[in-house]
Amino acid sequence: MKLLQGSQRYMPASHSSTSMMWDMLAVLMVTSVLPVIYHGARAALLLGSSMAVCLGAYILFQLMTRREIWITDASPLVTGAMIALLLPANIPYWVVFTADVFAIWVVKEPFGGTGRNLFNPAAAGVAFVTVLWPERVFSYYNMNIGQSLTLSGSGWETVSSPAAWLREGIQPTIMPFEMVWGRYEGPMGATVAAVIGAGALYLLIRKSIDWRIPVFFLATAALYAAIFPRLLGGAVISVKYELLSGSLLFCACYMAVDPCTSPRTAVGKCIFGAMGGLLVMLLRNYGAYEQGGCFAILLLNALSPLIDRVVLACRREVLSRESKKQRAQADS
Repeated sequence: MKLLQGSQRYMPASHSSTSMMWDMLAVLMVTSVLPVIYHGARAALLLGSSMAVCLGAYILFQLMTRREIWITDASPLVTGAMIALLLPANIPYWVVFTADVFAIWVVKEPFGGTGRNLFNPAAAGVAFVTVLWPERVFSYYNMNIGQSLTLSGSGWETVSSPAAWLREGIQPTIMPFEMVWGRYEGPMGATVAAVIGAGALYLLIRKSIDWRIPVFFLATAALYAAIFPRLLGGAVISVKYELLSGSLLFCACYMAVDPCTSPRTAVGKCIFGAMGGLLVMLLRNYGAYEQGGCFAILLLNALSPLIDRVVLACRREVLSRESKKQRAQADS
């Protein structure tokens, strides 16, 4: 494999960026099924309108800059779906639309669009509205009332999420096994652990993502949770709650694996994933918010080129030493 220079990104030979995006979109649509069942029509409307706004922002940007519109490019739809799934089902529409426009107009298209963006657009959009309106981003309606949200999403009792309980060192009342199917308070699409895991497996089989990043990401996060548990129950229970709560699993399986913003070397991907798991846990423990997945993704994206440069420099140094050693043995 030949490494590409500059801002270009490497795509596996068997998959174009277009097919990767369509694979990811299909997985996100499957991931959204349970949230729509749990939260009702508002979740579907929030998801669909977010995708529509991202697509509209993309088309408008292309028209304003007189660039070609690629009708086969699913990346705006992927960005819109991710943003909606990373936010509460009861969040105001305008907060989601702000994240959508920021992701497309500031983070994605100014750098050349799909395959050239330096940062994950969805992560940037969610991080942007988190800084501006954290009280809305981390406000979850009480799902135990047994009713679906109204389309307006207002007038409902709000409660803390398991991630917020963990931040206080308190064990959530919901059991880890129950959390697998996502029927609890949190980002509406990031809580369905079983579906996210199945989606990641599908992407791996399709070779749309590399296994190294999610495996090292989750393994490092689990190791940190085991060594520094936030719950009195010990390492095992802490690992279960940390991996299943918040957006950690979603970020590891769907966002960190973006081939445009992650390293291109195999060793670099391992380092990238391990750093991601460590950053998420550090932000959870010492950051300003109960969840830091999107902020961790952005930090990783910024470090991605440096990781590859360090790996390649080390590789060249090893090859140089081996070459010198072989010449010395030949001369002797």
